[in-house]
Amino acid sequence: FSKLDYCNGLFNGLPDYQLWKLQKVQNSCVRFLYGYKVLGNFDSVTPYLKQAHFLPIRYRIEYKLASTVFKCLNNIAPTYLKDCIRVKCQPKKVLRTDEDYFLLEMPNAPRLNRTDRALTFCGPAIWNKLPYNLRTCHSISEFKKGLKTHLFSLAFDQ
Repeated sequence: FSKLDYCNGLFNGLPDYQLWKLQKVQNSCVRFLYGYKVLGNFDSVTPYLKQAHFLPIRYRIEYKLASTVFKCLNNIAPTYLKDCIRVKCQPKKVLRTDEDYFLLEMPNAPRLNRTDRALTFCGPAIWNKLPYNLRTCHSISEFKKGLKTHLFSLAFDQ
């Protein structure tokens, strides 16, 4: 699966019809793992993805980006990545909605369509959508475990 995850942060924001090619590769891997006798050519792969604890491609991309943002915020990532992420400044007059100190600053809308896939733009968007208990994790292992559980429930409990 490392080849499937290579540079997948760049695929954030792509439409489903373009991500479908990668999803087909993942589905083929699951068919190979479970065998064609168990899983026929026209059977749904989704229950087997769930059983194998594999996140669908769209959620794997979010997992990778959220993990990168976590590393940036906790000084684990390289400096050139940490410079892309900024914590939201708290105003002098605090409102109830401003009491969340773990939100990131959303930069202005990019001029070009492709620019919105950069970590500067998509990282804060994904981070700010995460539940509060995930954004306040202290260890990377705890964060990754909680993030996978959260994304797994979004992917399969619809």
